[in-house]
Amino acid sequence: MEKKISVIVPVFNVEDYLKACLLSISNQTVQNIEIIVVDDGATDNSGDIADQYAKEDQRVKVLHQLNGGLSAARNTGLDYASGEYVCFIDSDDWIEPDYLEILLEALLKFEADIAVLKMKKIQDYHQITNLTENKNQWELMDRQVAMKNLFMNNKIGYSSNNKLFRSELFLNLRFPVGRLMEDMATTYLLIDRSQLVVVNQSEKYHYFQSPNSILRGSFNPKRLELFDIQNEIIQFIDEKYPDVSVKVRTRTVYAAIRMIMAMIENQYSNRKNFDYVLAFIEKYQDCLNEDPDFSKKLKYLAKFIANHPNMIFSFTRKKIIGNFLSKIEMMR
Repeated sequence: MEKKISVIVPVFNVEDYLKACLLSISNQTVQNIEIIVVDDGATDNSGDIADQYAKEDQRVKVLHQLNGGLSAARNTGLDYASGEYVCFIDSDDWIEPDYLEILLEALLKFEADIAVLKMKKIQDYHQITNLTENKNQWELMDRQVAMKNLFMNNKIGYSSNNKLFRSELFLNLRFPVGRLMEDMATTYLLIDRSQLVVVNQSEKYHYFQSPNSILRGSFNPKRLELFDIQNEIIQFIDEKYPDVSVKVRTRTVYAAIRMIMAMIENQYSNRKNFDYVLAFIEKYQDCLNEDPDFSKKLKYLAKFIANHPNMIFSFTRKKIIGNFLSKIEMMR
């Protein structure tokens, strides 16, 4: 009998996108699925749309709750999930018809715990249903290698959305409620519980990158929670994966550089928060010389920022520099 997959869809004020998302899940080539839609206190018609869709597809179960945020909605879905495997789909995203089939076949073939596909970022929602080609090559990573790759490149990524998990990994583990970077706080713990992670570069998960996203709009100080999580990760990695410790620290420097660039781009001139982020560059910049994979250009940039903090902070008040930086894609 085909293994059952629980698909958890958190919903909050996505009436323009929800039907297309649910349709993409219903139309999967894998049929033995349960679709758990968690209405997280939506104030638009999202809840009604979900209820109506449940009448059209008996595999859909709609749960309504007071607004608690993405983590709370996912956790509710996990509490009700009954499948051997579980995945998470954001309600304004779209998956190709063979998305779940590819992931499930890989988990079964390789006896893995987590399967990963690549996310395709879509900024024009009208293009979200464009299909992509399949890539047949899978990369197999044991726990140690997967943990290193999590902090070294984008093969795995923090996101929970482009992955299929063995449900047992979530035993006594849930997403942190009230935190902005819930995936970052959770994915490394799931990898720690796994024996084998398999990765494929097929872009079967289409992620709608809304310009109004909290991570892409005007600078929100809640983004600084990232560094609370980074500190937790550093402590965890130092204890259990010491050979990854340098990678985690250089990743923290990279995150700090990006955060400062976001402050400049958005003309966010809170000196206390600027100095808080700067401190991570100053603290860990020596680790950059120990990481051969870290970009030389970013090493020079980190050093320049650390040596000229007042000049860099002054850029937060200059719109022309912010506009220039907004055109630069920070790549490692």
